[in-house]
Amino acid sequence: MTYKKQILAMAIAMATSASLVAQEVEQEQQEEASGASLEEVYVEGVRSADVNARAAERGKDNFSSIVTQDDAGNFSDQNVAELLQRMPGITLQKSEGEGKFVNLRGLGAGMVSVRMDGGAMANAGGGTDETLEDRAFSLDSLPSDVLQSIEVNKSLTPDMELDAIGGSINVKTLSALDRGKETYKLRVQNYYQEQAEENSPKVTLQGTNLFLNDTVGVAYTGSWEKRNTQGAQTRHHSSTLPQYVELGGEQMIIPWEFTTYEENAERERIAGLLNVEYQPNDNSRYHVKLNHTSYSDNDIALREYYRFNWENGDEDLQFIDRDAQVFGGSSVDLQQQFFIQESEVETNTIALGGENRFGDGWEVDYEVVSSRSENSKPDGRRVQFRLRELNAIGSYSDYSLNGQLVSGPQLDELISTGKISSGAISNPNGGYQYGSAVQPNLNYDNLFLEDSIREDAVDQFSLNLRHDWDAGLVNYVKAGVKVNQRERSNDKNRSSIVPNDRAVAGCGDDFECIALAGSRLGDFATYIPDNPAFDNAVITRAEAERLINATRAIGDNYDVEQKELDSTKLDYELTEDTAAAYMMAEMQVLPEATLIAGARYAYTDFTSTGYLALRNDRNEDSEGLTSLDIALPLEKTGNDYGVFLPALHYRHELSDNLLGRASIWTSFSRPDFGKSRAFFEVTDRVVFCNTDPDSEFVGQCNEDPNDIGSARGDVEYQKEFFEMSGDNTVRIGNPALDPMRATNLDLSLSYYGESTFLEGALFYKDITDFIVDANGIRMNIADTPFALPIDQVDLFTIPADLELTNVNTYLNGESAKVYGMELSFSHYFDGQWEEHNIGRYLDNIFVQSNLTLQSSDGNVGDSVRADSIQLPETADTAANITVGWENDDFSIRFIANYTSEILKRIGACTEADKAADLELGYAGNCRVWADMYQDDSLTFDVKATYRVADGVRAYFDAVNLSDNADQQYFAGNADSGGRILYNVEAYGPAVQFGLTVDF
Repeated sequence: MTYKKQILAMAIAMATSASLVAQEVEQEQQEEASGASLEEVYVEGVRSADVNARAAERGKDNFSSIVTQDDAGNFSDQNVAELLQRMPGITLQKSEGEGKFVNLRGLGAGMVSVRMDGGAMANAGGGTDETLEDRAFSLDSLPSDVLQSIEVNKSLTPDMELDAIGGSINVKTLSALDRGKETYKLRVQNYYQEQAEENSPKVTLQGTNLFLNDTVGVAYTGSWEKRNTQGAQTRHHSSTLPQYVELGGEQMIIPWEFTTYEENAERERIAGLLNVEYQPNDNSRYHVKLNHTSYSDNDIALREYYRFNWENGDEDLQFIDRDAQVFGGSSVDLQQQFFIQESEVETNTIALGGENRFGDGWEVDYEVVSSRSENSKPDGRRVQFRLRELNAIGSYSDYSLNGQLVSGPQLDELISTGKISSGAISNPNGGYQYGSAVQPNLNYDNLFLEDSIREDAVDQFSLNLRHDWDAGLVNYVKAGVKVNQRERSNDKNRSSIVPNDRAVAGCGDDFECIALAGSRLGDFATYIPDNPAFDNAVITRAEAERLINATRAIGDNYDVEQKELDSTKLDYELTEDTAAAYMMAEMQVLPEATLIAGARYAYTDFTSTGYLALRNDRNEDSEGLTSLDIALPLEKTGNDYGVFLPALHYRHELSDNLLGRASIWTSFSRPDFGKSRAFFEVTDRVVFCNTDPDSEFVGQCNEDPNDIGSARGDVEYQKEFFEMSGDNTVRIGNPALDPMRATNLDLSLSYYGESTFLEGALFYKDITDFIVDANGIRMNIADTPFALPIDQVDLFTIPADLELTNVNTYLNGESAKVYGMELSFSHYFDGQWEEHNIGRYLDNIFVQSNLTLQSSDGNVGDSVRADSIQLPETADTAANITVGWENDDFSIRFIANYTSEILKRIGACTEADKAADLELGYAGNCRVWADMYQDDSLTFDVKATYRVADGVRAYFDAVNLSDNADQQYFAGNADSGGRILYNVEAYGPAVQFGLTVDF
């Protein structure tokens, strides 16, 4: 804390001294740099906004794509992520039907940095994966209409943060001094989603004011939105793959489990930005910027599971038909869950800084940024009902997963004839009621309670010093430093129990609690979900809340010491302190050409705590409240490293209309939080081995003590004779990970005509130290990247030299290459149809388009994949086209967006797997068939705007007119009969309409 206060004090002192110096220098007007602020031009209309953005791109030292606020208002987009998908080189990642993350030039969102006005923002989100916690910034919390402009930097100069192999996104806030006048804008909107049949209001206010002879500027934006959505989803189990099975001499790949979802969400977003600036003279400017965003979510999730749970050799699997993609058998579970989760993500950022010019061509700028973010989920709660030992058939395709419960005679008929023609007869006294949507006999068999909080805090100080020359080879020299301090933590507490087992101990004298702990679904009111894929009625929310409230004492009283595996395995505290310094110079190598040469050095000091977490519930008293899971804190560990990052950027004005750029630059990406934090976790129940020389079970191993010579609960015997087996599957974090590094090459040629813009760009990235998921490797427990407190485990023994045979961890060492091209074209037919009979109408047509073609090749490690692969999150093709018509009063656009299929996840296939499959005769080990892709997508939107009066415009958007669904599938092979659906999520079309008033 002392250091942070010193940073702030130093910044204030520098601001004061620089201001005094600035008042002593000549007061002549300094010429603005080529990268002048976008906010100096305030425009309306598609063409004006497009011209303004192109001019800003042309003036920058680096290659970038820019969109201004008024252009953003013309797109059918609710947040920054959805807006950016229409820019070249960008593909979108969605969550619950809404854009959340962006990939840039074939690299995932975790390799794309997000800044606000160049400063850091804390991010308490879990990234694209809550467990792996990558560095992806959740852009859905930033409404697009509260910002002034957005820059996508695709080549980075040394004065920028270079922790961004993919590139960086800089969202810029409004400046009253740059706008130079008093403005007010009010926007009122309603969003209607067809699937939810709900209205969602939104209000945005934006303004700029000038005071004290225009020396003080105040800019502010505020936005409030409450959005109601409903989503329908079907998904295969997220971590257990479909299973290769053999029956009657035939092989088939079949789903292991699938779930039907209905998600009903009410989301409230609040965003507020305040920028107060003071410019006493032409040589000094100071600012205070405040930014607040909050995102609250009241989510109701209905889930219906069919758990087949069949593996190869399982006698319960009794029928397969590969050609029809149908299978069937017994011992199937039917589950229903009603999940209630309120959550809020809140981020607050303050920035204080200034800039001063002094002497002969000197300029200094400085800023202190403090940002805090909190992701709170205070009371997640869920009830589950289940029936076991059922007969069922299942079917699948690349777009569906289906299950159907059948009677024993029906299953026998299917096995003998290959079809079912008879009906099913239900037992009125219990079991599944065939032909009925209401299932009264599902047992209340799980109560789930969870509290979690993730916090992220970032403090940053930056200082840049620049000197310009009016003549000579060198135009300017610039140098600077930046210091960051980051603290991040996660704390999750979870209780997941069978309530009836622990009712007596957990409920105490509460007889209603005891009674309801043994209840069935038939004891409560139910209803039919809107999603037609549900087969059965579910409990109502009111009844679910009643049941949770009546029995939650069981969950609250269980595991009060919070040793349960799921309460500790994701907990950590980490710090990440960084410091960087750079120097760069721009040289006038030709009258029309400049070359920027420079380098940046970045140093990182990373530390982490975490837990050794082991599931050991076999010895627990199933009716008691004490958990015997093992949760031992790890000592603080970490890593430090430095990277040297040189760069060359060449810019050549080939003519008045033609600009060429070439750059070779270096960058890096720090490891994801979830991969570099310290943790050691056995992924399932601990497997023990009996070492008692007098026991007939000596040398035998099992997770159940009953099977290897010890009764459950006989902890004294196990302390003496049980050892942890080396064959446990173990996940280990790696705080010793080094950053990924990249050498980047960019070439571009841009044509700026009066009515036409045309641009082509080539890019290439050579990435080393690529971080890979190493699965199934061997590791001695003494060689883990941090010390393990195995001597504190007192329920059994963990040998100090235990050889682990199935470790999943993260390693450096592999490489990847990404290369591609971007094409952008826009044309306005103004004045080109004058001789045509209807020329005055055709003159108002315009076209905007871009196309990205890219490819990648990566080695993810011999322990995962023997061959090189396309990198995950890479779309080979992405295209956008807008065809519109606009005059002073009316504008309409038809917008199409296409993204080709994207590899999301890969299946393991080592050389050993290939060899084993040659002997086996089918792909039971080499799981290339388990590569998971997101299907290609084509969406259509329409946007219309009408000027009602001066300063008043009405607008109407129709979004996702093609009713596109987000669909993902396993690649499959001949033994699956083709693709196998992994996930399909549909949110349907929507419309939004509103009014914008400028004062």
